[in-house]
Amino acid sequence: MSQVLNSLVIANSLDTLRELEYVMVNNIEGYVLSFTHYSLDALGSMDREPDLIFIENDGILKGDDVRRVIDMFPKKTYVVLDGDPERQRSMFLRAGIDEVMSLSELQSNVGRHLLEKLVAWKHVADAETRAEQSEERFRGIIEYSSDITVLLDSDQTVLYASPAFARQTGYEMPAVFGRHFVDLVDEEDRAFTAEWLDQLGQMLGENSLSVDFRLVRIGDDTLTIEATGSNRLRNPSVRAIVLHLRDITAQKKAELELQLYRAYLEDMVAQRTREAQEANRRADTVIAASPDALIAMDENGIITFASRHYSLLYPKSAKIMSAGNHIMEAFDVVTAEVGIPKGDPSYIEMRQWWERPKGAKEFKMPNGTWVRLQSRRIQETNGIVISTTNITDYKRQQALLAAQSAELAAALEKEKSIVEQQKIFVSMVSHEFRTPLTIIDGNAQIIHSRGDTIGKETLQKRAATIRTGVDRLVRLIDTILSAHALDVGKLTVNKTDCDLGKLIRDVCADQQDISPNHKIRVDVRGIPASISLDEKIIRQMLANLVSNAVKYSPKSNAIEVMAFRDGPNVFIEVQDHGIGIPESEIHHVFSRYFRASTSTGIPGSGLGLTLVKQFVDMHDGTVNLRSKVGVGTVVTVSLPVR
Repeated sequence: MSQVLNSLVIANSLDTLRELEYVMVNNIEGYVLSFTHYSLDALGSMDREPDLIFIENDGILKGDDVRRVIDMFPKKTYVVLDGDPERQRSMFLRAGIDEVMSLSELQSNVGRHLLEKLVAWKHVADAETRAEQSEERFRGIIEYSSDITVLLDSDQTVLYASPAFARQTGYEMPAVFGRHFVDLVDEEDRAFTAEWLDQLGQMLGENSLSVDFRLVRIGDDTLTIEATGSNRLRNPSVRAIVLHLRDITAQKKAELELQLYRAYLEDMVAQRTREAQEANRRADTVIAASPDALIAMDENGIITFASRHYSLLYPKSAKIMSAGNHIMEAFDVVTAEVGIPKGDPSYIEMRQWWERPKGAKEFKMPNGTWVRLQSRRIQETNGIVISTTNITDYKRQQALLAAQSAELAAALEKEKSIVEQQKIFVSMVSHEFRTPLTIIDGNAQIIHSRGDTIGKETLQKRAATIRTGVDRLVRLIDTILSAHALDVGKLTVNKTDCDLGKLIRDVCADQQDISPNHKIRVDVRGIPASISLDEKIIRQMLANLVSNAVKYSPKSNAIEVMAFRDGPNVFIEVQDHGIGIPESEIHHVFSRYFRASTSTGIPGSGLGLTLVKQFVDMHDGTVNLRSKVGVGTVVTVSLPVR
């Protein structure tokens, strides 16, 4: 497509305009020629900026007139048309005119060459303007990035370091330029960093290499750096080894802390920030090594730049997410590509952020990926640079840390509960030992001191009391020993053929002897004469049940113990008419150290029913309890016959 060449002709006569049009149309090729005519007195603003300005000298044109034109249209190409070019040439050239010539000279070979030179001057001016704009875009992107960009020559000497280098290390830039890059690295890391740079120097093409090392700051502390480098020495727009440096000191510190806490969290990812403005070929080449997608827009939301990495992450929307399009025109294409339907809350929330991007915002994609969007405003242009960072790993580790913290809190709470229960148990057991010992000691002292005078009946009562205390001690010791044996796995079942009916009667008879105020009724008719079980364990189980029935029936003396067979099982029921257990507490009765709220003031360890449950489980049986406050309790044990 031909370019437009706009010419402004300042002349009092239209004949001059027509002659000039004729000369240029016949001598300038490859352009669409456009002419605008003004007289010097009527000179005003133009809709289009002129490329060439022709001023006719009618004999009275002065230097001030020329300077007024130059001030109105600075940095253009100026030609004075004069029938006698030499009479005032020096004055016009001093005023800023590029050439003085007559119309007849323009029609000659010299004139045509002059026109070509004038057009060439225009190309040079346009190229310089584009170069300045390109350099400004590059500088805006690099200077406002939180990452560090460093350019090295072939011998690894620093040619350029972005302002982020000074902000993060404390170095003054003049002190860095010309230094060997490895000299800026911590001494312990220099060897492998130098090897990495040597490998970069030998690479060709678009490949890159990454490494982590420590960079020395002013003050002798260090930054841990994640570096990505690529060899662009043969790229005519760069001609350097390009390094992208990212401060990952916080990430490395977090990783070390996570290792100390059993790797609760891995890969704490530091926040990634991308700021970019419209970039030319050199900026795109440098930023292409960045793993984040960068988008720059002007203050009106018009896209001025999208990094090449964006097209790799979002290929379907890459075409519309390009310079010249409005960011919200591309929004629906982007959300469709990542699978967010219109009307979805996340769609609405994301659209609101894109309409007025500010700060950082995290979004979860339908495929489970987490993305952080972060914006930063460029003060000089009022534009915005947006970076897109994948933080899925960071979110996953964050959730893992929360779950593990909750698990630790639950375990700690459980441990506190066990310790508290053990304290209560120790206090309870101490009291349980002290009470029967006090009873035994008191009665023994009375018998010792008054044995000659005390009556037989009184002596028997004292002896029975001592026996009761001894029985309590024996049972308490048996209970504690059995609980310990179960805890350490040393209590095993040794089954033999046993007369269960006789065993039940013996246990009840023993309890009756030490509890003369209670009436224990036993009915064991209809059970097999011999059952395979561990007699010692079942005896202790029955003793716990019968003694509990007596102990928790302080105002009722009737206890019923019944055994019967039903199918393949034998059932044993122990029933009392005592204080009972609240319904809300029944599901706790087989828990270790648990004591019902109705048992206050009655001695006990909180282990009896726990052992009963474990003893029954060891025989592949079942046990359940029914109770009602003020009515009594029934405990039913089921044991398999074979």
